[in-house]
Amino acid sequence: MNNKELGRYGESVALRYLEDRGYQLVERNYNCRYGEIDLIVQQGRELVFVEVKARTSSRFGLPEDAVTRQKIRKLRQVIAAYLQQGAPRHYGLRLDVVAIDLELQTKRILDIRHYQNIG
Repeated sequence: MNNKELGRYGESVALRYLEDRGYQLVERNYNCRYGEIDLIVQQGRELVFVEVKARTSSRFGLPEDAVTRQKIRKLRQVIAAYLQQGAPRHYGLRLDVVAIDLELQTKRILDIRHYQNIG
């Protein structure tokens, strides 16, 4: 599985995880000149922007370790661009990370960690 396939699979796993907890998908893979946000979901009246990180090894650290301050700054720019474009009606915003550990050969989910309101 290459990195692009891993990312796409991780996004699907994260979306199922969130939907099982009552979140509703608004948009997937929103792109603008500042970058991309993996998932935009709604929880009640709160709009939640989700960065998904999936890994099949801890060799380079945990998946959530890849969400640095610089990455958060970039995600904020993407969120601002999305909001300027006309977001669905909402009464709050949040940036979350869903980190997923997978077994390489079987794609078995080993662990999912959901960090809410990271910045």
